[in-house]
Amino acid sequence: MSQYNLDEASFDLHPSLKDRTVNQFIINDSGPSDFSFVISRAEAFAETTVEAFAGTLANEMRKALPKFELIGQRALVVDGSAAVELHFTWRNGDSDMHQRQVAVFVQSASADRAKALLLTGTSHGPFKDEWNLAFEAMLGSMRLHAPMPAVAQPAQES
Repeated sequence: MSQYNLDEASFDLHPSLKDRTVNQFIINDSGPSDFSFVISRAEAFAETTVEAFAGTLANEMRKALPKFELIGQRALVVDGSAAVELHFTWRNGDSDMHQRQVAVFVQSASADRAKALLLTGTSHGPFKDEWNLAFEAMLGSMRLHAPMPAVAQPAQES
């Protein structure tokens, strides 16, 4: 058993259980929210770089979401750690959904594996300036408690 800590509590977690914690922040309690911000985690993946992880994530979204369209992809930094943002749209019933999803690796409980932290802003229709600013502000204020150490690049031969 390993000690599992939340902001609110801690407990012994059975070793077979995996953390699939999701934090969801919404504007209103009833009906669809114009904008939401969700933090989720992924641990079981083979990719060793955040770029490769984001590519796999985009391919999975393409298969799962109707009328998926990748609008943009960019490399960025979250609290000093390399990250990748995917900006895409898809169709949900008769609504166009837009999503900005940032993937950044953090240290996992297992020393030999990374955990992907997924920071996701979702909007019904295109992002309003207010929601783009809110998303950017949240990213800019993010402090990672267990960032992945920088990996040294192998020297290239001349």
